[in-house]
This record gives sequence, C-alpha cells and structure tokens, in this order.
Amino acid sequence: MSTVSLGPYTVSERLLARDDMRTALTARDFGTAFRLMKKYDAASQDRIASAVEGLDQSRVSKIANGRDRIGTLDLIERIADGLRIPGRMLGLIPRQWEPSVPTPHTHTETAPPAVDSPSATAQQPVTDPESTAQGLVYEPSVRRTLSTVAELGRADVRRRDVLLRSSFVLGALAGPSRDWLLTSLDAADSGRTARADMAAVESIRSMFGVFQEMDVIQGGGDIARRAVAQYLTEHVLPLLQQSHPEPVRQALFEVAAEQTYLAGWMAFDCGQHGIAQCYLIQSLRLADASGNRMLGSHVLAGLSDQATQLGHPEEGLRLARTGRHGLRGLRAPAALADLYVLEARALSVMGRSTDTAATIAQAEKTFDLVNTANEPEWAKFIDEPYISGEIANSLRDIGDPAEAHRYAGQSVEAARRQNRGRRGSLSQTVIAVSFTQQNDLESAIVASHKAIDIAAGVPTSARYVTAMTDLRQRLAPYQHDANTRELLARIDRTALAGTAA
Repeated sequence: MSTVSLGPYTVSERLLARDDMRTALTARDFGTAFRLMKKYDAASQDRIASAVEGLDQSRVSKIANGRDRIGTLDLIERIADGLRIPGRMLGLIPRQWEPSVPTPHTHTETAPPAVDSPSATAQQPVTDPESTAQGLVYEPSVRRTLSTVAELGRADVRRRDVLLRSSFVLGALAGPSRDWLLTSLDAADSGRTARADMAAVESIRSMFGVFQEMDVIQGGGDIARRAVAQYLTEHVLPLLQQSHPEPVRQALFEVAAEQTYLAGWMAFDCGQHGIAQCYLIQSLRLADASGNRMLGSHVLAGLSDQATQLGHPEEGLRLARTGRHGLRGLRAPAALADLYVLEARALSVMGRSTDTAATIAQAEKTFDLVNTANEPEWAKFIDEPYISGEIANSLRDIGDPAEAHRYAGQSVEAARRQNRGRRGSLSQTVIAVSFTQQNDLESAIVASHKAIDIAAGVPTSARYVTAMTDLRQRLAPYQHDANTRELLARIDRTALAGTAA
C-alpha cells in the first residue's frame, strides 16, 4: 500500500485564526501553541520539530508538557519562519517570506489616487487617513507629530479595527531613540529653557493626575484609556494649535507628552502593543519639543519595558541605557532608578546574572535618593511597590527564588497599603513562582490562589495574563495532583479567559 508524504509542516490558516492560538502566540506560550497544533492540525511533535532548525522532538515534548520554555529571540524567530507564523503574532518584525509591506522609515508625501480613479478602490485598503505606520515615525516636524497624535486618539476612541490590529514593530525603535538623544542633548548643551510651570497648564496636569490614579490604583483598562485619548484630542492638542509665548508653548508640549505617554502605557497594559508603541514614539517627540529631558528619558523607559516584555531584551537594554545617557547633568533619581530597574530586567531575561545583580544594586542606591515631593506627577508611581516588584521579577529570572520572594513580599505589602490590586497581583505571582522554583508545591498553590484573589475586580492587564501564563506553565508538570488541577482550572477560567475575578 502506498503512503502519502505529508510534507513539511506549517501552521494552518484555520488554526492561526483561532482566538486561543492567537492568545498563546501573543504570550509566546509555545506549550499551549504546540498542543493546539497537535489537536487541530494533527501535527506530531516530530513534525513540529523537523520544521524548526535546531529544535528536536524531545524538547518539543518538554515544552508541550510544561517542563521547558523558549526564551531566546533567535529560536522564536526560527519557529516563526519554520512553522510560517506571521511575525506580528509573536511580536516580531514581518518575516522575509511574508508579503512585503511599507516600512515606517520610508514615509513619503505621495498623494492618494483620485476617488474616481479605476484603481482607487481596488488598491487602497479602507483605513484611517493616517496609517498606524505613521505613528511609528519620529517626525522632524512637531506639527506633523500633533496631527499623528490627534489621529491616533480619534481612531482609538472610535475603536478603529486597523488600529486595534496593529502590531509591535521592533525595527521602529532605533531611529526615534537615537534622534531624541541627539536633539535633546544638543538642546541641553545650547542652554535651551528646560520647562516652565505655568498656571495655564495646571488644570491639564491635575487631570493627568486623575488619569494616572485610574491607571495605577484602579488598574486602568480599555475604557480608562479611551477617556485619556478623548481628553488628549479634545482638550490638550487644540491648545497647541494656537499661538503662545514660548515658555507656555513648551509647557503645553510637556503636558501633551505626559498624556500621550499615559495613553500608550494604558494601551500596552490592555495588550494593544501596536498602538502603544505609536503613542510612546509620538510622546517622545513631544517631550523633545517641550525641552524636558527627564520626561523624554521616562518615555524611553516605557519603550524599554515594552520591548523586554515582548521578548526583545537586547533592544530593551539599549533603550534603557539611552534613557540614562539622556539624564546627563540632571538630578532625577526616580527616573534614573526606573531606568536601572528596567536595565536589570533586560539583563535578567538575557541570562546575565552578574550584570543583573550589579544593576539592581545601582537601582536601589539611586532609589534611596528619591524625595517624592521633588518629583513630577508622572514619577509618583516609581515607588516601593513598583521598584521592589520589578527587582523581584529580575531575581526570579536569574534563578534566585529566595531573594525574589523577599522583594516580591515587600511589593505585595506596600501595594496592599495603597490598594493597588494590579501591582499586588503581579508581585504575588512572583512569590508563587519562587515556591515552584524551590519545589514547594503546596505553598505555590496557596500563593497562586492569593494572586488571583488580589486581582479580583481589577481590569485584566496584559502583564497579569503573561505572568499567570508563565505560572501555569511552571505548574503544569504537577497536574497529577488534584489541588494543582483545581488551581489550573481556576487560572484558565479567570486570568486566561479575559477576566481577573
């Protein structure tokens, strides 16, 4: 009887369209992805392995069963290429084999075809007038930046699909960070005025404080982000279209940069990585126009955090260090401590344990100098719950569970005092992971349930989903235990099902 050759395995379009597969790929949860390939594509572990250079059947089995994880960008890219998974689904740049798309670095002022042109409707997709690609450009013209931010905000408020489907683009980061550092340091060397606190902008800054509290204390969420976008486009940006004395104009650029940054960070926390990146790049340009280098470095910290959490720690490290260089000559302990913490996060993901420990020491030393009374409103969240929690993440990643537990415990307690459910739940997952690293299953289960309890009532965060996905993978090998199975079922129906109840 003749046999039929199955040929090289690639993930089917049907499977790529499934919500559970998309969620797994976004979180880079390859254990779940491999299991879905087996279930819906009938792909054996051997066929999956044979499609990916450097991946063998034994490791595929371990990953699918939760006993191993994929952490290197090189292997993630080889999986994308071998299995033909579009780059955007894994937070990668478009792969060479994907249909070519315009890059954000080659924006040209070309007029669209006339409406009555025979090719107009056939060749042009129905999208917003300013594409999301424009949001990835660090424009020399601040007027174009204002136009881009306004379009991003309006599209965000109206829930435009083209915006919500946009993906993170790694290659879009190098140019903006380089241009910001060069222009901001040149301005500092020339003695340009840094900032001005005018009464005219205090109401906007007060509103920023309200929005930031919605994010930090109440957990933000989709509705809160759209409120920020609406306020930005309807109340802040129109003021910048008017004529003002230069000090007032710079102050307005500053508050616009703050609001745009917050919209971007809230988008990131909702898992909308493409629009988050657009907002953050435009915020960086507005910060430059304001002359506030401290704020620009803070925006780079956000871009660094995003890059590292999406699996690009090398880029996250570069962005954090660029931000530190941007603070040259400034006394900015909170911003600097944040950048050291994010540098440590990138180093820990890269497996550089010694460098991570040294950078954590620098972060703590710098954080000791922070006096919140002297810090801007946007720096108020760079506090004990945040700093201790992020240090705990780095210690977890370099395999120091005892110290990770200690710092995470400090973060959880400080977050409890402030009623910060999202931060508390994130740090509590680190405690649970520390128990799994020490093979203390009973304590890990108790700590995991507590993490879910803390998150109850807080809008679901992409960071929380990622943390719980990682925790689930670590607990999967213990599914023979009834209590573990009960916990995994709870994680599946709450944290990984779009609710944090």
